[in-house]
Amino acid sequence: MPQGNPAHPLHRPRRPHRHAPRAEAMVRPMNAALWRKAIRDAWLQWAASSVLLILFGWCFVWLMSLFRPGMIVAILDYLPSFVEPLVGVPLAKLATATGRISVLYVHVVTLLVCLGWAIGRGSDVVSGEISRGTMDLLATLPVRRAWIVATSAVVTAVGSLALAFSVWLGSLAGMATVSLPDAAGPRQFLPGVMNLFSMTFCLAGITALLSACDRSRWRTVLLAGGLFVVSSIVKLVARLWAPGFWLRYLSVLTPFEPQKLILLDPEVTRRMAWEYNAILLTMGVGAYGMAAVVFSRRDVPTAY
Repeated sequence: MPQGNPAHPLHRPRRPHRHAPRAEAMVRPMNAALWRKAIRDAWLQWAASSVLLILFGWCFVWLMSLFRPGMIVAILDYLPSFVEPLVGVPLAKLATATGRISVLYVHVVTLLVCLGWAIGRGSDVVSGEISRGTMDLLATLPVRRAWIVATSAVVTAVGSLALAFSVWLGSLAGMATVSLPDAAGPRQFLPGVMNLFSMTFCLAGITALLSACDRSRWRTVLLAGGLFVVSSIVKLVARLWAPGFWLRYLSVLTPFEPQKLILLDPEVTRRMAWEYNAILLTMGVGAYGMAAVVFSRRDVPTAY
């Protein structure tokens, strides 16, 4: 029967699958839903962390203004010789107003807030959803699993940049309200801001990779926190122990040098900043990419 002939009266052209346009139409709003969910899950931690960093930056600069320059120099003169290699910059530069403010970018409070953001956002990508029992719903959405990781990565990156600039804004507010005559201009601190952002995003990506391989958020948090501690110790040993200089290549925190980028000669630190930040950002993007691959290929267990 010649039904394949288009001119035949019984020939019926093949219609496209009725569900194909509907599925394509559903993908776009589902992607928008993923963006809204990622922002909704992150905004409260971001807002609290930003306010804390701004207030701490202002308070830190105010406290630094209470020290007389001669007092700082006298204190630094009594420090043992290993302190300068530990800090990574000449102690004489730390005695200046700019040097004292640069401590803000490596202060334990700043690092804890940024570390909390990185681990909190990174661990929530996969193992956090599994622990809450919501991953079963996300896995059934008509979107690629990689989109779940990608939306979280973008929101985390924007939040990391905002947190780094919160430290900068806090220091600017402090310098505007107290007297620090020899302090540098705001632009000199921008290399430290970008280095802090790069480090935060790198840790978030590594945490996301650990999250994609696990089902327990708390175990992911412990592993990521342990990695940060071990990396800090390895970096410290590499600085203080001359034969162990090669250990610096085993620490993800080796390119994190905001004080050096702020205080040393701009002609020297310009290239250094590109190298340090490129290494950190590459590790962060690569870790998020590996997390997307792992999550796309693994089974989603139920919560326990």
